[in-house]
Amino acid sequence: MAKRRRPMTKAAKTRLVVFGSLSIIVIIAFVFSFFKYSANLYQLTKEKEILKRDLLQLQEEADDLKIEITKLQDPEYLAKFARENYLYSKEGELIIKINDTQEVLNKTQTQIENNQSIIAISLGIVGLIFIYIILRTIFKKKSVE
Repeated sequence: MAKRRRPMTKAAKTRLVVFGSLSIIVIIAFVFSFFKYSANLYQLTKEKEILKRDLLQLQEEADDLKIEITKLQDPEYLAKFARENYLYSKEGELIIKINDTQEVLNKTQTQIENNQSIIAISLGIVGLIFIYIILRTIFKKKSVE
């Protein structure tokens, strides 16, 4: 025989609603904090990779600077360095500074690109003026007829 279920009392229904609601709120809070923690962990992992890359780069720069320091201890290298970078000269030497060819090429390329864009804009404006003049004359002829 099937057992008959007795109806829930009002106190049981109230307990079910209260504890059920609290359980759902706690579950949602746990899920939210889990996803927040996961996102934070992912962000920190990415930041750690970036910082490792930066650390390697800075270590390479430090090694290069240490090498440069040891080179600057040599008086001949120091004299050559001063002549090349600070335009110092020996007695009777003339200093002639020649611009870096790559820098000049970059400036020239930039000027050429700017000139090309100005020419393209000018031709576009001239073309629009010609179209305007042609349309104006066509509509004048039609209005006269």
